[in-house]
Amino acid sequence: MPKFTIDHKSSQPIQEAYAKIKEFLSNDQDIRKFDPKLQCDFNDSAMSCRMNGSQFKADVLVAAAGNGSTVSVTVDLPFMLAPFKGKVTETLQKKLAKYLA
Repeated sequence: MPKFTIDHKSSQPIQEAYAKIKEFLSNDQDIRKFDPKLQCDFNDSAMSCRMNGSQFKADVLVAAAGNGSTVSVTVDLPFMLAPFKGKVTETLQKKLAKYLA
């Protein structure tokens, strides 16, 4: 399975960034267009999330970076969905920028 990572730097403190990422992953429907069966398992103490679906898997980690934070999303796509890597990357980057603006 092809894996790729998207990193997004934010000026928001780690707790605020994690809260917004949690809201995004829990409520945003655009990400569910890729996989309607997507389930998110949040680990508040580690400020991370494991996303499992029938089409793909992903790990999200929010870490402190100076006065702000960094959100890393590692996506694991099945080989058959590799052609959609660009669309998945574009959607995630757009949503991260929107929620962490």
